[in-house]
Amino acid sequence: MENALNAAQVLFTANPLFLAPQAEYLWGAQGRILDEVERFSSAWFRRRHEAAQSLIEASRRIVAEGRADPASAMKEIADWQHGSMERLREDAQEYSRMLGNCATAFSGNDVEAAEETGETAKRIAKPGKSKSG
Repeated sequence: MENALNAAQVLFTANPLFLAPQAEYLWGAQGRILDEVERFSSAWFRRRHEAAQSLIEASRRIVAEGRADPASAMKEIADWQHGSMERLREDAQEYSRMLGNCATAFSGNDVEAAEETGETAKRIAKPGKSKSG
């Protein structure tokens, strides 16, 4: 049994017919993962920009109204914090979604690559017709 496994290992690692499908699926998975990370990063930066803009606007309202009404200033701060917590919640949801999609890209590719490698192995291993009867 060990000899058969060693022979198969040599066959699979040394044969470029097996490497091409593996590499192709790896590149495909890498492309999907990069797309997922880009999508997450873009949304994350958009939310940070919204946080900065909303803080600037809240600060302006606090400066304009806060001296006369401290309760109004506290409400502005609380509203901004609420918005920030919502953005953090969105970050966590998007991050979780990104990780799931990245895992799916790799696991789905592993299955497809293994199936294609198995089919290639069957084609290569088909016994030829023997000339001696």
